Amino acid sequence: MKTEEPLSATVEEYLETIYNMGVEDEVVIGARLAEKFGVAPPTVTEMLKRLVRDGYIEMDNKRVVTLTEAGNQAAEAVLRRHRLTERFLVDMLGMQWHQVHEEACRLEHFISGAVEARVIASLHNPTTCPHGNPIPGQVAARTYLKDRGAVRLSSIKAGEMATILCISEVVEDEEGLILYLHEKGLTPETTLIVQSEDGASGDSQNQTEAFQLQVDGRDVCISKAVAAKIWVTR
Repeated sequence: MKTEEPLSATVEEYLETIYNMGVEDEVVIGARLAEKFGVAPPTVTEMLKRLVRDGYIEMDNKRVVTLTEAGNQAAEAVLRRHRLTERFLVDMLGMQWHQVHEEACRLEHFISGAVEARVIASLHNPTTCPHGNPIPGQVAARTYLKDRGAVRLSSIKAGEMATILCISEVVEDEEGLILYLHEKGLTPETTLIVQSEDGASGDSQNQTEAFQLQVDGRDVCISKAVAAKIWVTR
């Protein structure tokens, strides 16, 4: 009986990224993927051709990429392992939430079904990773943001209160940004008030417009670009 060859780590990373961009309503094109992975556009083009050939993605006449059902299932399988691994590293090994993404990236390709099941049982059926993103199979991941009425923090107006649901998975591998949010106290389940939507700051993460927030009685300033990477509920 023929068995399917396991997907390479590179293929899994492409499927993960396309999936994450899609669920956050970002347009997925080759140029965006080249920028994300730091590779030349022809490298991305060759990978996309392979993924079309193998039935994981489709591309329309504008070269916009979408996952097929097979692609969605493959992406969710690796994201499930990734987010469970992050939860294990935080809850069982005591690592900080901003330290675990890269470790999980290294481990996610080697987690067996048996280990996955033991992690779920040991952690009492977790539904999200430490960054607040849904664990596929534990919750409806594809519609998670819509189901909760989540919006980007950058769309919240001055005077409104919101609670952080999750940090964009699209930028979760930007370790400097995650550390920055950690230092600002902008973590999942944190409630904040937007005080103003303009201003200036010399902070390296605060470029152009600045969001003035009140977080746990503290004044916090971030850029609108950073605010767009934080999903909140009103």
